[in-house]
Amino acid sequence: MRILSFGGGVDSSAILIHHLMVSDLGIDQVVFADTGAESQATYDNVEFFAELCADAGLPFKVIWKDGETITEWVTRLGIVPVMAGGSHVCSKKYKGDVIAAWVADSFPAEKITYLIGIEANEGKRTAAFTKPKIDNAEYEYPLQDLGMTRQDCLDLLAEHGVEVAKSSCVFCPFMSHDEIRAIRNDPEAWETIKLVERRFSEESPRKHQAWLDAGQPFMWTKKEVKTDESTGAEFTPIGMRAPKGMWRKDAWGNGTRLFIRKHDGKQLSVGEWERLIDSENAA
Repeated sequence: MRILSFGGGVDSSAILIHHLMVSDLGIDQVVFADTGAESQATYDNVEFFAELCADAGLPFKVIWKDGETITEWVTRLGIVPVMAGGSHVCSKKYKGDVIAAWVADSFPAEKITYLIGIEANEGKRTAAFTKPKIDNAEYEYPLQDLGMTRQDCLDLLAEHGVEVAKSSCVFCPFMSHDEIRAIRNDPEAWETIKLVERRFSEESPRKHQAWLDAGQPFMWTKKEVKTDESTGAEFTPIGMRAPKGMWRKDAWGNGTRLFIRKHDGKQLSVGEWERLIDSENAA
């Protein structure tokens, strides 16, 4: 069973167009994991490709994580997707794990090969990927096999009359200045962005104060097994963290903001981005 992990962006769209319009890549199933916070452009693209696949007789499935959406998750906890000193777990939690669970349930007896959209000039992304030990699936990177760069993908899509916006959550921390400016024009998305950062600004000092009030307690933590690059030996690093619901630092007070992109050397709050962008538009 060859499954295309469809993200709704340029890379996976190019793979699907190549499969449907150029040459068969042996795709048996397309699956899109909806975080609940995609841009309207991404949802429109998913709908377009779902119809295209239906016409071609290629199964296209949209799935979701059980329970809460990514917006509900970050606002409930008062966190931003990338915390200072933390890891970026959004994609794994709301896409990778969701797809893996659905595939395991839907095709329990099948040998699985995932097709992943990573461009020919992004080899470091595949080199950095280490699949979990319990994952018996194979992974292929058609764009790399075809030697297709980002521009090649855009050219292929344009050739077939398809325009695709970059795919990400509307409050993705990694947005560029231009992307933040563009999402400012979507009132509903911008209100979600402001909500996410406001909840973070509320919870960060509260959780830090809770840790101080509790006497600055620590819990020992065991992280995932690592491999020593020099010896090849496996080891489990052990660290300390504040108990659940408490933070060792007031990340908001220390200058952490939702968007990582800096302007004039500092991270801006959503309100500061709003004023900057509005002033640029008025100029």
